[in-house]
Amino acid sequence: METEKVCVNLAAAELGKIDVLVAEGLYASRTDVIRHGLRYVLDSNEDAVRRVTHGGARIGYQILSNTELLAARAAKRRLALFVVGVLRIQASVTPELADETIERIRIFGAVRGPADVLKLIDDRILRGGENLDH
Repeated sequence: METEKVCVNLAAAELGKIDVLVAEGLYASRTDVIRHGLRYVLDSNEDAVRRVTHGGARIGYQILSNTELLAARAAKRRLALFVVGVLRIQASVTPELADETIERIRIFGAVRGPADVLKLIDDRILRGGENLDH
């Protein structure tokens, strides 16, 4: 599983409590405590995620392949993608192919890929909740 690094500021008392849980052997590390807490929050709010994604989202780690884009070009259609997680555009995708076939990408997470492709389509990438239509 590909992970992203996130910086979180915590009050000293919160961090101390986390350290107690780790010292007591309830969790393997600070990271383990924080991930467990995040899983709880995400599970508790699954309805909100479902409401926003309303079935049309690709969730998790997604690869946008050269083959998928070539098929879109052959069908004379442009892709509007909605991804919750990570979208990786394959290194074999050229800027020209991406330009012809990607209408927009709405991403809650991260988009990775060739720098020249990402630069060309940057204005078509909607990050987080910006311009979110329900």
